[in-house]
Amino acid sequence: MKSPEMPSPLPPAPFRLPLPDPDRGWSRTVMRVRGAVIDPSDGGVWCDGALCPEAMLYRWRGAYKGRKGTVMPADPARIAGRHLWGGTLFFHFGHFLSESLGRLWAAEASGAESILFTPKNPRGKRPEDLVGFQKQVLARLGIELPVRILYAPAMVEDLLIPGQGFGLGALARGTPEFRAFARRMDPDPDAGPGTGARRLYISRTALPRKTGSVLGEAWLEEQLRGQGFRIYHPQQHSIDHQLRTFREATHFVGPDGSAFHLAGFIARPWQNFTLIKRRSAREYVTFVDQLKAVGAKVGVIDALVANWIRPGKHKPDDMSWGELDALRLSDELQRLGLTGAPLAEPPSFADELEQISRIHGGPMTRLPVAAPG
Repeated sequence: MKSPEMPSPLPPAPFRLPLPDPDRGWSRTVMRVRGAVIDPSDGGVWCDGALCPEAMLYRWRGAYKGRKGTVMPADPARIAGRHLWGGTLFFHFGHFLSESLGRLWAAEASGAESILFTPKNPRGKRPEDLVGFQKQVLARLGIELPVRILYAPAMVEDLLIPGQGFGLGALARGTPEFRAFARRMDPDPDAGPGTGARRLYISRTALPRKTGSVLGEAWLEEQLRGQGFRIYHPQQHSIDHQLRTFREATHFVGPDGSAFHLAGFIARPWQNFTLIKRRSAREYVTFVDQLKAVGAKVGVIDALVANWIRPGKHKPDDMSWGELDALRLSDELQRLGLTGAPLAEPPSFADELEQISRIHGGPMTRLPVAAPG
């Protein structure tokens, strides 16, 4: 049963719970539950015999994880002591940043013995510990509590459930508590622009080819390198290196991707971010909202003329490739003051498409898109 000194602020029925709001309500509170049962099969937490909506993972306009259970697990293992609910653990870099950190803002003063996560894919691999980048991120945030990944149901003697303070959709702005927590990652919080590269192109060319991007990105890199940009591959560097590099730059350009989440944690009002849409999807909005919430200047270049999607798919996803109108891209970069001269004519990307098709086991399908109004 719930502890009398910290009752749940809202009833436990999911249909009666408002969506998390970064400005007010339960996403900014901490709930305490005695004898909560965690079910890793869908990442749900049972409180008083019902699924706890405050513990669900929300993205966009609804609950994504922790909502599907129909029966509370029988005979769960017992975990004594006080622990903090971390939610769903993602091993994908961007989703770890955006969907696994959202409750950790309450860890420091919690008195908890550990942080409990359930895996995003409970039927997949079962790592017992965090991987390198996850440990580096938590270290930068000052999180010293041990992390436990649960693969079997467990009853927790005393469970703290912080509200989800960050995520996809409306939560991309982050609650004030989460934004203050994320700011801990800033390697030099009182400094202005540093002596490093002022203009960064955040590249995707060194990622595995099955990972989506924009066609002709190597050409775009060469064009921007010739106009004063440093080409940066974040995944080739430590989290510390990435943060220091991001901290010193004044202008960022690149296809929308996970690195912008990390940069968004420490972004400053004097920094300027320009996202190049790489697919016809709404995901780029999360970066825009996150960056604007901390006062950074944000622009979006939509030069898409087509999405190239892999076999078996019917719409763009994270592995699709964007075909850009090079003239429109060039004009927008100049209009925004990022380049001082037009981009050269791009080469054919037929060979690139052939290579991507081989990786995906069949020809890519071209889906044209209408020019932005």
